[in-house]
Amino acid sequence: MKNTLSLCRIAACAVLSVLFLGVMATAPLHAQELITIEGFYYQINGDGVSATLAGHVDGTAVAGEINIPSTISYNGKDYAVTRIGNNAFISCGSLTGHLTIPNTVTFIGENAFLACSGLTELDLGNSLDTIGPAAFYGCKGLTGSLTIPNSVRAIHYAAFYGCSGFTGSLTIGNALTRIESGVFYNCKGFSSLTIGNAVQSIATSAFWGCKGFTGSLTIPNSVKSIEPNAFHNCSGFTDTLTLSNALESIGGRAFWNCSGFTEVVSLATVPPVFSFEEVFEGCHCTTLTVPCHCIPAYENSEWHDYFATIIEDCNAVPELDGNMATVYPNPTCGTIRIEAENIVAISVYNLLGEKLFEASASGNSFEYDFSRHGAGLYFIGIQTDKGMVTKRVTVND
Repeated sequence: MKNTLSLCRIAACAVLSVLFLGVMATAPLHAQELITIEGFYYQINGDGVSATLAGHVDGTAVAGEINIPSTISYNGKDYAVTRIGNNAFISCGSLTGHLTIPNTVTFIGENAFLACSGLTELDLGNSLDTIGPAAFYGCKGLTGSLTIPNSVRAIHYAAFYGCSGFTGSLTIGNALTRIESGVFYNCKGFSSLTIGNAVQSIATSAFWGCKGFTGSLTIPNSVKSIEPNAFHNCSGFTDTLTLSNALESIGGRAFWNCSGFTEVVSLATVPPVFSFEEVFEGCHCTTLTVPCHCIPAYENSEWHDYFATIIEDCNAVPELDGNMATVYPNPTCGTIRIEAENIVAISVYNLLGEKLFEASASGNSFEYDFSRHGAGLYFIGIQTDKGMVTKRVTVND
């Protein structure tokens, strides 16, 4: 099938970029010399009031459970521990038990806990801002749930790649705007997924192979793009897939083999475009629910290749402020002009609620001739890309 090679290349790039992490040179911390306090190496940060945890004096031989302090004292002065440096505990496979990141920490560096496969629980502090590339790559012993705090604004690629031991829920906080490539690749143990309402894009292979997810999946209305292979082979879902009303594009194989979905709902009034093929390949659900008056648009798009039955839900579209659309002249004896921003469909009803006219539209204006109908009261449904506006029109003889 065409574009398959391109999709494979995209997936391969996401994986290969991670494989280089073990040999990549990382930039040194620009700070003072290392100091040793209770078995840990630290550097005093340039601000003079905080410190970076740089590693353990035993290197990769460190074993057991570690307790990361929130503050340290050096030369009679206290410093908040705000950063965990690049490679700080890389390949420390003998670390075990519960790892708690203190609330003072704002940054976890690249490869910080890579291959620490003996860790069993992880709590992230509520001041954390950034999780670096491959920070917890291969920590496959982590169990239970994982909550990404609302403070986190950046999680870099492959941060939790291969963390397959989780058994509870995955909750992504409300500050993250992009879920990067391979962040949760092959984290197949999670049971449910909640995505924060600030996420705008879900990158390539972000959740590839997360087979454990069950129940429904809601893509928040903040999401504009879902990139190739984002949910590739997430076959455990057992309920509804609801897609964002702001969604503009979906990459190839984004939901490949997500065979458990029983219903797909798209809230977007303009059908999101498919950047490659096989978007829903292997999904057994054949029914798609779309916003009111949007059936023609979806039937005339690539969506119809995957869903034999397309139905509308007029309760799923918000009713907008009437001031967002103008209809004139009103009353009228014939043609009226409808003006609103980004019109996608027009419908006309009589007082009995019978639909007299329906058509797809585009642009900011539309004209309709009422001379074909008799005098009386009518209703016009104006569907925009933001929601629905209903206007009453009086037709005179």
